[in-house]
Amino acid sequence: MSGWEHGICGCFDDCTICFLSFFCPCIQIYRNANAIPDGEHGCLFLCGMFTCLRACYDRATLRHDIRVHKNISGSHFEDWLCVNFCFQLSLAQESQEMKSEYMLRE
Repeated sequence: MSGWEHGICGCFDDCTICFLSFFCPCIQIYRNANAIPDGEHGCLFLCGMFTCLRACYDRATLRHDIRVHKNISGSHFEDWLCVNFCFQLSLAQESQEMKSEYMLRE
C-alpha cells in the first residue's frame, strides 16, 4: 500500500480544486463520488448530504472508497477524523487523488 500523493495541507497544488473544495464542496464531493468505478455513490450521495450525521458518515465512506480504489493505506478512524476536523482540506486531498479519473469521465 502507498500513501496519499498529496498531503492534507497540499490543497494549493491545484487552485481549481482548492477553490471548489472550500467554496462549492457539494460539487467537488459529487465529482469525487462519480469518479470511483463501480461505486454506490453518485446522485444518491448528494441526497444524504442534507442530514448532518448522514453527511459525516457518507464523507468518511467516500474517503475510504477512494483509499481502497487508489490502494492507499489508512483506517476508517483516520478517514472519520480527516473529514470531520479537516473537511475542506481532506476534500481537496481526495480530489487531487481522483483528478485524473474524473477528468476522463467529463
